[in-house]
Amino acid sequence: MVGALALVLAASGCAVVGPASIRSGRQAYNEAVQQTTDQELLLNIVRLRYRDTPTFLQISGIATQMQLQSTLNGSTQLGENPSNLFNLSNNNLYAERPTISYRPVVGQAFIQQLLEPVTNDKLTLLYNAGWPVDTLFSLVVQSVNGLENAPGASGPTPELGPEFEQFQDVTHALRDLQRAGLLNIGVGSNDVTQIRIANDPQYQSPAVLVRRALNLVQSEGSYQIDQATDSGNRNTIAIVARSLMSTMFFLSQGVDVPESDLADGRVFTAQYPDGQPVDWHAVTDGLFRVRTSYLPPSDPYVSVKYRGRWYAIVDNDLSSKTTFALLSQLFAMQSGNVRSAGPVLTLPVGG
Repeated sequence: MVGALALVLAASGCAVVGPASIRSGRQAYNEAVQQTTDQELLLNIVRLRYRDTPTFLQISGIATQMQLQSTLNGSTQLGENPSNLFNLSNNNLYAERPTISYRPVVGQAFIQQLLEPVTNDKLTLLYNAGWPVDTLFSLVVQSVNGLENAPGASGPTPELGPEFEQFQDVTHALRDLQRAGLLNIGVGSNDVTQIRIANDPQYQSPAVLVRRALNLVQSEGSYQIDQATDSGNRNTIAIVARSLMSTMFFLSQGVDVPESDLADGRVFTAQYPDGQPVDWHAVTDGLFRVRTSYLPPSDPYVSVKYRGRWYAIVDNDLSSKTTFALLSQLFAMQSGNVRSAGPVLTLPVGG
């Protein structure tokens, strides 16, 4: 019986909880960080639709302590049956005490990054990462060779209806060329960003549309990209890029809002010269849509509650999910090298 007691004591004292806690906890923490990061980004887009101030709160640290407490209980009683002389029980109590640290992302450097236009280098990097060119251009470009992509929507909702139809025609044609493997965006031999359109008799229509709409030389295959409002010649494509904040303002036009908020003036409604309201879903062209409801959505990709209602990107809206994922990557690129500032809020979780 002494040997059995020693065995129980050894088993209770040598339990290792670290590896098991990693297997069970790492994915849970990962999913929680990813989900709440998406929720914060969506929340700030909805805030911009209402002209409310966006706020970014970064998780600056997650620390957790794990503890295994073992209790060994023994009892004995006198009796005629020797098997009932001793009773042993071993109770294990596992406890986890996480501590989460938050830090507001503020300061001049961060604001500057929010307001800086997306550079040609980043545009090229995102394109070559495999993002659809129509989604990429619609998101981060507000004009190309004078064709406007609702530039007024790069800030608070404008008063007048936007121009966007010709720009969309060009991005759709570029997407056709991309699918066919005839479009390339990269850095040329002179270290200048270029768009190259390869010639193929089967895809003359989209190539001709792009060249005519942008007033480019028809015989050329490569065109230099400049960050400018006017190209100045027919071998150059002048792009006015949005900033990260302007991109979020633009996407905020895809947020559905209650009719009561429109009627009460909580959300501004742009109008065309004839007095008709602007249909922003036509402007975003299937790019991005956030739906609203009083009840929690049944199948959301990401959802947040704001002003007493739920706002969500539904899980089967692949276009909106693609755009949101691209925005998340752009946000990381634009603000990833800015150090957090402001006070740190550290919260122990649990009692």
